[in-house]
Amino acid sequence: MNLELTEKVVIITGASAGLGKAIAFSLAQEGAKIAISGRRKDALEKTAAEIRQRTQAHVLTFAGDMSQSDDIQAFISLVEKQWGTVHILVNNVGQATRGTHNQLSQADWQKTIEVNLFSSVQCSQHVIPYMRQQQWGRIINISALSGKEPADAQMASNTIKAALINYSKSLSREVAQDNILVNCVSPGLIESPQNERWFSNEEKTAAIDNIPLKRFGTPQEFADAVTFLCSQRASYINGINMIMDGGSSRSI
Repeated sequence: MNLELTEKVVIITGASAGLGKAIAFSLAQEGAKIAISGRRKDALEKTAAEIRQRTQAHVLTFAGDMSQSDDIQAFISLVEKQWGTVHILVNNVGQATRGTHNQLSQADWQKTIEVNLFSSVQCSQHVIPYMRQQQWGRIINISALSGKEPADAQMASNTIKAALINYSKSLSREVAQDNILVNCVSPGLIESPQNERWFSNEEKTAAIDNIPLKRFGTPQEFADAVTFLCSQRASYINGINMIMDGGSSRSI
């Protein structure tokens, strides 16, 4: 299947490792030009070198914090200077904040909002003018299953991930007339460095018991779904929240 992504300019935030890195590889393999951001310059440059070596794709890097307005502006400006436009934005940067209602401080809430919601809002605001001008665009916001079915002891993350899903739906209705499609992808348990840190072997075994497929998802499986939504083949998919959880969610 030809996804018609050759020469498309793609921005992926939070792509030095984990799911963002897998998304970058997947889109690069389809011939897209890739701009990736991350806070750790060494990891970011290593990922860029791997992508170039394995795919021969053009890769641009920006070391910065996508919860900061100045860094977002600088990143988008760098991409515009290099390639002149943006076709696809994948808002992947995010963090899971652990804590119950009584444990979370105002600073915990503020940081969770800035990283998981405002970063996506501001990045989208910067790229939509390019997409409107060319009458083609894709925005994919990475939320989480916890935005639909709250996870225990993750009050702030649950709330803000749900807000990101609602933001995606609301935005999809505003920009569709310009052929800009906005969708959300919400992963359940996917193999990632963060989950390796969060789960002990015993906790991972218990979590797998609640997944009908009896395993965590792979980064490649997740990236394949995101790549499809970025493509011309997904031209009538707009405003959805795609759950990728191996069937573990119980709601319909």
